[in-house]
Amino acid sequence: MRMRLVVLLAALLCPLLAAFALAQSAYPTKPVRIVVPYAPGGSVDPIARLVADRLSRTLGQSVFVENRPGAGGNIGIEAVVRGAHDGYTLLATPSGIAVNPSVYSKVPYNLDKDLTPIALVNRNAMIVLVNPKSGINSLADLVARAKEKPGALNYAISANGTLDHLACEHLRVSTGVDMVRINYGGVPKAITALLAGEVQMMIASVVSAASYVRSGQLKPIAVTSAQRLPLAPDAPTMTELGYKNFVMYGWAMLFAPSGVPADIVARLHEETRKVVAAPDVVKIITDAGSEVQSLTLDELRAYLRQEAALFAGIAKASGTRID
Repeated sequence: MRMRLVVLLAALLCPLLAAFALAQSAYPTKPVRIVVPYAPGGSVDPIARLVADRLSRTLGQSVFVENRPGAGGNIGIEAVVRGAHDGYTLLATPSGIAVNPSVYSKVPYNLDKDLTPIALVNRNAMIVLVNPKSGINSLADLVARAKEKPGALNYAISANGTLDHLACEHLRVSTGVDMVRINYGGVPKAITALLAGEVQMMIASVVSAASYVRSGQLKPIAVTSAQRLPLAPDAPTMTELGYKNFVMYGWAMLFAPSGVPADIVARLHEETRKVVAAPDVVKIITDAGSEVQSLTLDELRAYLRQEAALFAGIAKASGTRID
């Protein structure tokens, strides 16, 4: 009797298990949404749309981008965290997601518990820029001038609480200079101010600065990368200049909310890595001044924690808060 019962249960369960396995392997069975928590045209928007287009082809389902801007990215991030954890709503966001917990008194997510990193899409260094007409030819020149006239020099940021804001504060504290911060409400406006001589310095991503550096309109006097950049081979790294622990990058990362099944996360990870590693995509990313770095899921989690710790340390040392 017991053997008959076991056989009967097996006969009933096998089709159910097979159907469950098929459903899991069949992902996705409907369109996948990638939320970008910033307005269209931002730094992450183009690469997110490129990845979405390529994933549509490899996953066999439509993958589309939805912009949900506001509150430094927090509105869009919260929408993903509070949404369904089924793999059909993802998040593509820059490094601001790791900056926000350090500069806002409250954010609607726990970076470690609420989100699962899927892939690092691109990474780009930052450049310390001056106007070539300013007579400042090196970081030493900038520091000397700032110390000669404390509070007389200005630096531009794109917005309070952004990575470039944190980088400038890190520079200010590291060099011990007194400079005045001016928020221009966007990278283009900040660059325009530097070109006009309204400010004496800014720190921008390679992507934002590349065309101005190539044309000679802006002069790079240092870079925040671990090595010198092909774009500005004569600009030393901050480490070379003696400023330890001054390696900073901006990046774009694809996330899923925590709780998405591990097999779906693994598939999205592998498919996104393939997309980003495709020669034509690599060319698009590198031509824009960014770089491609492939990390495993475990390496991604460790990298995210490392970046969050770096930003938290800078925010604490500089007293950077925006609320």
